[in-house]
Amino acid sequence: MTRSFFKGLTLRAIICVILTLGFLISCLGYARSVARSGQQERYRELYGSLLMASEYRSLKTEVLENHESVLEVFSAYDESGRLIGYVLDVKNQTTDSVVHTQMSISEDGENLMNIRVVEMSGIGEALTDEQVDILRTQLEGKRIPVSIRKDLPAEVYKQMDYDPLLGLHDGVYYAEAEKPASDGYKDYCEIEVSGGRIIRVEWNAVNELAHTRYDDSISGEYKVSGNIWAEQSYRLCNHLVLVQDPVKLAMKSDGKTEIIDGVTIDISTFVSLVNECIANSRASYTKEQYLRNLSGTEETTGDEPAETTVTPDKTPDSTDVTMETEGQTAAVSEPSEIGVIGGEDGVVSSDSDSILSDSVDGIPLSEIRTYIDGIPEAQDQTAALLSTVNEAYKFMREYLNWVG
Repeated sequence: MTRSFFKGLTLRAIICVILTLGFLISCLGYARSVARSGQQERYRELYGSLLMASEYRSLKTEVLENHESVLEVFSAYDESGRLIGYVLDVKNQTTDSVVHTQMSISEDGENLMNIRVVEMSGIGEALTDEQVDILRTQLEGKRIPVSIRKDLPAEVYKQMDYDPLLGLHDGVYYAEAEKPASDGYKDYCEIEVSGGRIIRVEWNAVNELAHTRYDDSISGEYKVSGNIWAEQSYRLCNHLVLVQDPVKLAMKSDGKTEIIDGVTIDISTFVSLVNECIANSRASYTKEQYLRNLSGTEETTGDEPAETTVTPDKTPDSTDVTMETEGQTAAVSEPSEIGVIGGEDGVVSSDSDSILSDSVDGIPLSEIRTYIDGIPEAQDQTAALLSTVNEAYKFMREYLNWVG
């Protein structure tokens, strides 16, 4: 046998080994792919009803060590690899009770997407499937953290202590636009100040037929995207009574705000007119004086007759919000969701002093985003379920570095 023969034999052996290794690696890769595919399929079976995704990845983070109730967290991705949300497995357990839920939360950690109860024991009768469905409906898509309404003290608006604007004089103040908007309605705003605080806000508009935008939106004659205009106006006025300062409405350059749930309309006219009302309050320029001077201006300038520039008196149908103040009591409409101002995203920063001494699940009431009715006959069970949601919120807050 020659040297060339051995070289050829060696070469063939090397090629054979390489091919064998390649085959084994391919088989291993295929096996792993099948295993991953099977694992993902199992995840979809487990969590698809909460959040359907193309891929679920178990989240490995030291933050979990700080949250014993959070058993496991998965980040969920669509087919393009885009993060679409998180799935959390949360279990609150004491010596007497167990509440185990699984839920999905939006990719920004802001909203609860879905929730289900795995186990609930030791807290009265377990929630029925129908009751869980009711709670799911109340919670779906809502901002977290969450509380039931009974956790909201009667004096919460006074306790929240959003500082009132300086220099406001008590009374009723008014402002209206110089001309109708493009929709044919002429906007006006009215605020009432008592004890130096804004306690009532109204925003409406009228057209040349003396129809109000409020009424026309209810009848369906006036339409906007999202909720009807009357509801959006009410929510906006309600929030201003809460935060006191138009700046805290966080209006963006496009005239819209993202921190008041259900409000999608342009609020720039409202903000402008409210600021004018505030300036009138500081100058003690009352609504009566405003309207008297407005009427006098129209007469001297030869403008349209007064009846064509309609300034309706406040009626029970107008969109106004009141709150309790020292020395008087007025009706307060509890907001179902409160977007707390602390920045563009509505989160109160950690370096802000907590305004409220009260809290829910260790979370200051000033940080609660949503209030729900829950199940009246099962308030303890409702609160226990919401506690798991709030534990998930605490984890997400730390994981996403929302605070601190």
